[in-house]
Amino acid sequence: MRRVLRFGALVLSCLVRAAAAAADVEQALAFVGLSADAASRIRGGDIVLTDVAPASSHELAIGLAFLVERPLADVSADYRAALDMHVDAQVRALARVHGTLADFAGVALPADEAARYLAARPGDQLNLSADEIAAFQAAAAAGGNAHARAQQVLAQVLFERYRAYAAHGLDALAPYARAGGDVRRPSEELRAALAAGVLLRRYAPPVWQMLGAYPQGKPANLDERFYVVTYELNDRPNYALRHRLEVPFGDGGIVVVDRDFYVSHGYNTSQAVSGLIPVAEGTMVFYRDRVSTDQLRGFGSSLKQAVGRRVMASRLTAILQRSRACFQAATMCPLAAASPG
Repeated sequence: MRRVLRFGALVLSCLVRAAAAAADVEQALAFVGLSADAASRIRGGDIVLTDVAPASSHELAIGLAFLVERPLADVSADYRAALDMHVDAQVRALARVHGTLADFAGVALPADEAARYLAARPGDQLNLSADEIAAFQAAAAAGGNAHARAQQVLAQVLFERYRAYAAHGLDALAPYARAGGDVRRPSEELRAALAAGVLLRRYAPPVWQMLGAYPQGKPANLDERFYVVTYELNDRPNYALRHRLEVPFGDGGIVVVDRDFYVSHGYNTSQAVSGLIPVAEGTMVFYRDRVSTDQLRGFGSSLKQAVGRRVMASRLTAILQRSRACFQAATMCPLAAASPG
C-alpha cells in the first residue's frame, strides 16, 4: 500500500519556521513528535519506523523517518524524483487526468476482472455505489459484448468520481455499498485521517484546514495533479484515483501529499504526507501514511492490523531505502521505466 495526503501553501512557511529552529536531529524528531531515542539510530543510517495512532479500528497507520547527510537545497530535486510513482513495483499503469472522459480510455479491464464488475453486488469485493452497481448490472443484461461495455462503464465511473471530487471535495464522494444495506463513506474515513494528523494540525493549521475544505482555500503556490493508477493488489488490478499536491517552501524544501480518494478494492482510502526538514547534520525526511480498509474488521482484526502494518512498512521502507541510496550518492534517482501494461 502506498500513497500520501495533501497540503496547503505559504501555510507551510509556518512549518518551515518551526522546523528551522531544529538545530539537530533530536530537535527535529521532537518537532514531529518522535522520541529522542530514535536519534542515534537515525544518525547511524537507519530508517526509523514509528508508530502512528490509527484514526479508527480499520485504519493502518505508519510513519518513517531518516537522515540524508546533505543540505536541504541539494536534496529537494532528488526527493521529487524519488516520489515518482513508478518506483512502486506493483504499478502497472499510470495516467495523468486532465479533466475529460478520454483520460480514462486507456484503463485496461481484463476479462476476469470485467466478470467481477458485471456480477457486482453490494459487498467488499468491489468499492462501488448502489448506482454504479446498477450500471454494471445493466451492462451485463444488455447482451452482446458485455466486456466492452464493462470497460466503458468503468471509465465513466472513474471519470464521474474524479469530476465530483475535483469540483466539490470530500463531501461529493459517493459511498461504497456493502452487504446488508451497510455503506462505507470515503469522506468520513478521509476526514478521520485528517483529524488524526497532529503534525499538520499543530504546526501548519492553514494546510490542515485546506485539506478539509478542498477545493476551497487553495494557495497560489500549490501544484496539484490528478492520476488514475492501476497496480497489482491480491493478484488483481486495482484502480485508484490519486490527488497529488505539492507545496514548495524555504530554500528548496517541499511537502508532498497524496490522497487516494477512490480505490476499486482491497482498501477504501489512503492519505499520506511527506516532507523535508533542515537540520545541522543535513536533511530529515519524514513520511506518514494512513490506509483505511475493511479487512481489519471482525475476528482476528488485531492480528490482521499487526500483519498489515509490517507489510506496509516493508514496502515503504524498500522504496525509501532506494531513494536514500540515490540521495547519499549525490545523484539523481533514476526513474523507473514506463509502467508495464
